[in-house]
Amino acid sequence: MLQRSGFGWQAYGALIEALSWLHYVVVSPLGKSDEGGAAWLAKRHHPVLPRPAEGRRIWIHAVSAGEAKVAELLRQQLLAVDPGVSLVLSSTTYSGYARVKRVAGEAASFVMPLDTLPEQSRLFERLQPNLLVLVESEYWPAQFAAAEAAGVPVVVVNATLSARSFARHRRFPAIARRTLLKARRIYPQDPETLSRYRELGVPADRLELGGNLKLAPLGNLPPPDRTRPTVTFGNIHADELDTLAPAVAELHQRRPARRVVLVPRYPGRIPVTELHRRFGTGLAVVEDLATTDATLVWLDRMGALADAYARSELGIVCGTFAPIGGHDLSEPLQLGAASLYGPHVERQRALDLALQEMQSAVQVRSAAELPDAVLRLLDHPAEREAMVARYRTLAETAALRLGQIATDLLALAQ
Repeated sequence: MLQRSGFGWQAYGALIEALSWLHYVVVSPLGKSDEGGAAWLAKRHHPVLPRPAEGRRIWIHAVSAGEAKVAELLRQQLLAVDPGVSLVLSSTTYSGYARVKRVAGEAASFVMPLDTLPEQSRLFERLQPNLLVLVESEYWPAQFAAAEAAGVPVVVVNATLSARSFARHRRFPAIARRTLLKARRIYPQDPETLSRYRELGVPADRLELGGNLKLAPLGNLPPPDRTRPTVTFGNIHADELDTLAPAVAELHQRRPARRVVLVPRYPGRIPVTELHRRFGTGLAVVEDLATTDATLVWLDRMGALADAYARSELGIVCGTFAPIGGHDLSEPLQLGAASLYGPHVERQRALDLALQEMQSAVQVRSAAELPDAVLRLLDHPAEREAMVARYRTLAETAALRLGQIATDLLALAQ
């Protein structure tokens, strides 16, 4: 039985509570992000948890929306192999939870509580999973301790480990010993990441190259509808508005008949007056593209991006024109649109390298280069189609690997 009341765990829990309050209540609102605020902290303190299930259950945790895509892919594949398995999905952030709730429904999804030992132990007692699957690189000591006490193996898929995280784990090896070194199996995205895990002491028989699962195609995407020439800027952050506004204005001026759709990362956060100040009063702010004939549109609704990309010849992936780190660089390609993005891809480095190696996407050095790069792709449809075709080759390989990993997970969930 795990001792939840030991002084060390009490001190750790108090630290987590204090840092979470500082992050959500003080720091995050200053960053104009929906990922913070006292209301979201309250959700993490009082999540509505799924009911226990009969038979095998696999719990998949994805921190944010990018990781939630992998959770969705994995869920599809696991159910294809074993329709009877119970799957529950969790996420830490607002955008991540919106996606897992849409994918799994409210009854099989929840907001991850804080990493205190009482909360994590309660989770395992309630969910009774046979396996915990973490997506990418979210390692928390209390979660691993509660999993070990419950006898639940932990597997990491699509594993990442940046140079910064690698250096931190080397400086503080006790954290690695309490977390990633306890994982039953880790599937790194690329050989370099695999080597980093090995250097931290993960046994070779627990490491297996998994590739980047984000490249695998989703099976429930909206059908393409390119009856109207469209370019979509997806996942725009408030910090990028000043940088992107001149490029959007120039593009709109040079091709006034082509529809330009702007989709924010956090809908409803930026006042319409502020949007009109930056993009002009001709900007239509709507929740549904079908409600306007405007050629410059701000699509202000959560969950609208996939449909916008499916209507587009070209998708510009934002979160890359400010030091944010980027979002899923392959998302436009999955929906048949060419992909273009900016210089800040720190959080998507493996995906960037894979796409660039296959010449499946275009990266610009700054927003100033956007208009010329966009127009060149629009004027060369054969080049766009070749980019999408090369991406499909990557996607087929990732889909095969996804199926193999799903089979492995079901074998571990006994």
